[in-house]
Amino acid sequence: MKRKAIWLLAYGMLVVVLPAHSHGDSPGSYEIEVDDLADWERTYGHSDTLALRTVAASGQDATRVAPSGEAGEALVYKTQGGLRSFAVQTYGGKPGAGDGGGLQFLISADGKSYRSVTPDIHEEPGKSPTVTYASRGFPVGTKFLKIVFEGGGADASPEIGEVVLNDDAGTGAAASKPSGAVLYGSMVLLSPQEEGEAVYYTTDGSDPRTSKTRLLYGAPIAIASETVLKATSADPASGPAKESSGVSTYAYTPYPLAAPPEGIDDKLDDFGLTAVRANVYTATDNPAYYGGDGRRAVRATTGAGVILYKTEYDMTSFSVSSYYFAGLPLSKLKFYASSDDVTYNEVPALAYPSGNPVKNWQPYAYENMALPEGTRYLKIEMTGKSKAWTPQVSSVAINLNTASASLATTKTKGGILATLATETDGARLYYRLNDGNDFLPYTAPIALHGYVRLEAYAVKEGLLPSPVRSYAINASDEVQLDRFGQMEDASFAGKVTSESQLAADAKADKAYYDSLQAPAGRDDYGGLAGSKDKYGFKATGYFAIQRLNGRPVMTTPSGNLYFSLAVNGVTANETYSLVKGRETLYESVPPYAGEYKPAWLGTDSFSYYVANKYRKSGVFPTEHDIYMEAIGRLEKWGFNGIGGFSPEKYGEEGLFPYMRMLPLDSMSWAKIDGLKFFDIYAPGAETKLDQAFAQAVAPYKDDPMLVGYFIGNEYDFHKFYQVVPGLKASKAAIKGRLVQRLASKYGTIGAFNKAWGTDFASFDSLKEAKLPVDTKTAWSDMNGLFAEYLDRFYGTVAKLFRKYDSHHLLLGDRWTVTAFRDAKLRGMLAAAEGKYVDVISLNYYSHKVETELLDDLYAKAGKPIMMSEFGYGTSEQGLAQLIQNAASNQAQRGIRYRNYVEGVASLRYVVGANVFNYVDQAGLGRHWQGQWGEHYNSGLVNVADRPYKDYLTAAKATNDDIYRIMLGQRPKYFYDFNKK
Repeated sequence: MKRKAIWLLAYGMLVVVLPAHSHGDSPGSYEIEVDDLADWERTYGHSDTLALRTVAASGQDATRVAPSGEAGEALVYKTQGGLRSFAVQTYGGKPGAGDGGGLQFLISADGKSYRSVTPDIHEEPGKSPTVTYASRGFPVGTKFLKIVFEGGGADASPEIGEVVLNDDAGTGAAASKPSGAVLYGSMVLLSPQEEGEAVYYTTDGSDPRTSKTRLLYGAPIAIASETVLKATSADPASGPAKESSGVSTYAYTPYPLAAPPEGIDDKLDDFGLTAVRANVYTATDNPAYYGGDGRRAVRATTGAGVILYKTEYDMTSFSVSSYYFAGLPLSKLKFYASSDDVTYNEVPALAYPSGNPVKNWQPYAYENMALPEGTRYLKIEMTGKSKAWTPQVSSVAINLNTASASLATTKTKGGILATLATETDGARLYYRLNDGNDFLPYTAPIALHGYVRLEAYAVKEGLLPSPVRSYAINASDEVQLDRFGQMEDASFAGKVTSESQLAADAKADKAYYDSLQAPAGRDDYGGLAGSKDKYGFKATGYFAIQRLNGRPVMTTPSGNLYFSLAVNGVTANETYSLVKGRETLYESVPPYAGEYKPAWLGTDSFSYYVANKYRKSGVFPTEHDIYMEAIGRLEKWGFNGIGGFSPEKYGEEGLFPYMRMLPLDSMSWAKIDGLKFFDIYAPGAETKLDQAFAQAVAPYKDDPMLVGYFIGNEYDFHKFYQVVPGLKASKAAIKGRLVQRLASKYGTIGAFNKAWGTDFASFDSLKEAKLPVDTKTAWSDMNGLFAEYLDRFYGTVAKLFRKYDSHHLLLGDRWTVTAFRDAKLRGMLAAAEGKYVDVISLNYYSHKVETELLDDLYAKAGKPIMMSEFGYGTSEQGLAQLIQNAASNQAQRGIRYRNYVEGVASLRYVVGANVFNYVDQAGLGRHWQGQWGEHYNSGLVNVADRPYKDYLTAAKATNDDIYRIMLGQRPKYFYDFNKK
């Protein structure tokens, strides 16, 4: 980034003052000084044999210092406020790795005692190549710079065109450390010359612009041996080109160097250090994907691959670097130790991502710092069902690894205190925050504030530096969700505070679920066994509506009485919450490219429920796992089906009754902006529906476990009169149909204007206009359109559904409570839908069962009713309540369930009550609704997969007795919440 400069003349030297840098020194103590060598006035001293040479029309420096070619010629500079850095621009000479290309650079505090420095070298291409030698980071008190020509003749010596002191702006691809001696295990960070460019580098002395061994920089580079680092930066789209890119060279010498202990450092360039290998080979492709490693161990087939190491001394520790393809499930490496090559025992390994992925290949590290005593054999097993080429093993170290940096955090007032540690005695720790310019030595706990990305590693002389571990730490005061997905501020019994508690849940769960018994006297579908013969029902082979003493009831395929006690949302889908863009609200979110990747949905949303299931069992549950586990639990709690918004594909396995949804809600061509509504007037609607039903309905027509199909969910019928008149016919066909009806009825625009109280010029002008519904006649006309729409909508759907499936029930479209409670809408919907469906479905959330309204609905529809969705919740765990002030605790929630289900089951026309839902919604809202998503205490289990036992005990009491209640064999349960 270029900075504005202020030029002034001071102390006989030309001084350039730029905005101050922050380098730990007081602002202004180091002034930037530039000598363009137009004369000798700006130097402190120089050899008499040096000359100033004018370069005509060079396009570069007009004058340069020309040496005679004799060794020892020198320029000396003395700074006014202190010397922090220099950059010397030269022409000619022969730049070499780690040297001055014919120049030596020395610094001094007093002008008498000098020490040499190794410069960074920045080569710029061109007809007359320019080389800039630079160094920085000098001790406080340094004031003098001496530039000495090494000689070798005038042609071999470079000319100097410009000297800049104390400007750290850098040239070319910048490194975080200057060339020279560095502490053993230091990490070098590279950055591009221009923002947005990519950095390419080599460590074998080759040109990074053209070398086949060049690497794309993506992670810090550890200095554990003499290293010459050459780097260039370029547009990532085009890559580096020799004729257009400069090269920066950095030379590093690590200190102190200590003799390593007995051990193995296997880069797996071949299998020369292994004792045995099986089903593995050396892969050499695409080294840039694997941190520059051109030779890795890879499985030959999807079977297990094995690498075995043997030593004549005890193995005490190991570390393994690997890569896995992040587009597939992570298959961790397994490790086995033995003292005799006969008995092997699996040993644990700390596993963590150790860098950023390249081309979807994620670096991953494993370590064990306490192998069993006497270990002489270490077996590494590579597994993975998806592909043979993932994972890949890059390197193995035995007894030579420094333990990685672990993190512990303590909350403080206004932030977090971060403490780093390593299991390796005597190791140094380093860290950096938020992609800072360099790693800093760790000496004491770090006070953190805000949302922080902390990277850390450890190193001990003689051992290999540990991989860099990355931690995301939310030290802000905005945290709302803890690391287990629980509301931060909520305090409740059973709140999880440690991973060990979740691990202990596995045993507790088994005891709890083993103690439950499914209700007796049920057939294979959850119906009342023996009721077919007792009440004279028919076995139709499918769920059906039959009559019992004039009452409509549902029956199972076996012909037994069935009251649907299904559970909606048997899936983890509503437990995923949007993380991206609001990270400060979460105490901790495991990284996407790591162990918890299966708990991510894409890269933006995370499920703490899925993560907690893993912490609980050690295995990430699949969608299928969650569904199948739920069936076992639901049966024991007395439920007998899977309701809406559950993975329909698993219902086909024939284990539990389930329901499907017709594909109308996915048809974008029939959607209307601002209205959840199906536009049956859309061009080609019937043809498109026919085609969709042929694919979505016909394949399941013979499935006996399928109860039936919902048409849709919670259409905005209550907004019809407000929204439809304001639509544009160019975007909504139903508006065009309205205008068509008006033109047909009124004939002239004048007649229409009089009836509607408007002044439009033509019927065509109505199509894109917002029509006011202010007169009695206008309301009557809208009633006519609504009635026509409903008949056409339900009639078309029913006709096409029956074309492809004559066996299953058409279950209605899950009305909203708003539409149900509106007498006019209830009447019109009931009259129209009742002609075509088998069951009216109602998403009915209510403090009480409004019998008079339900009676009215049944009377007008003439079809049985199913409560397709209902539920209650509490605010105990910080979540929202489904219905405000319904329950203050889970016991009251259970009472509400009993009141509701037994209340509707005792009505002569209700055939089911499906509760919402299986798992609580995400604490900060379900993912697809973003910032303001639903976050209800709606589940049978919470985010930690802990069942609401008080609630479920009550629900089970009702569920187990549902048929006695339905048949009037015992009075319905009722608790009056209005009693004081």
